[in-house]
Amino acid sequence: MLLSNRVRAKEYNVHIRSWMIASLLCVTTSAFAVPDPHVGASIAIPLITKDPEYLHGYRAAIWYQPEKLIWQHWHIYFDGAFGRWWITHSEHYNSLNIYSVAPVFRYYFLENRYFSPYINASIGFAWLTRTRIDHQTLGMHYAFQDQLAIGATFGARHQLSVSLGAMHYSNGSLCKKNGGITIPLLINAEYGFA
Repeated sequence: MLLSNRVRAKEYNVHIRSWMIASLLCVTTSAFAVPDPHVGASIAIPLITKDPEYLHGYRAAIWYQPEKLIWQHWHIYFDGAFGRWWITHSEHYNSLNIYSVAPVFRYYFLENRYFSPYINASIGFAWLTRTRIDHQTLGMHYAFQDQLAIGATFGARHQLSVSLGAMHYSNGSLCKKNGGITIPLLINAEYGFA
């Protein structure tokens, strides 16, 4: 019985992992399939961490924004990301990687030729390579990624953007253990290629 449960759990993990990889591929390849997309890359690093303490790392993402999802103040784009996180003071379970896909909703307060302030909100899916980091039990490999940020784009073509935000990963109580990773303040820089 125990062996059959383990086999089912492994099969489930393979199906979900395959779905996550397929989603990441869709995000990266659809940028070239959608007419006139805006494509870019971003990097984020934590300034303040909370759960767990002493967390360091980065999150690198590629994103695309179809022309059809750009309105006067609202823009919707999609990102696929890789995050590498580690703890500096722990010997056990001191690092993990996180793969994620998410829609991002951006509202521009005003759109100026050289400076446009905005607010971002996003909820997406993530896959964690470990279910523990330091003394934090994350419960399972699958999680939700929540982000909220405020920032601005710069330049005549709005190619540069800088934002300050917060990010959280947790499984949303889908299993008994629901420890999360919380980054109350991180800085994100992005560049649009097209």
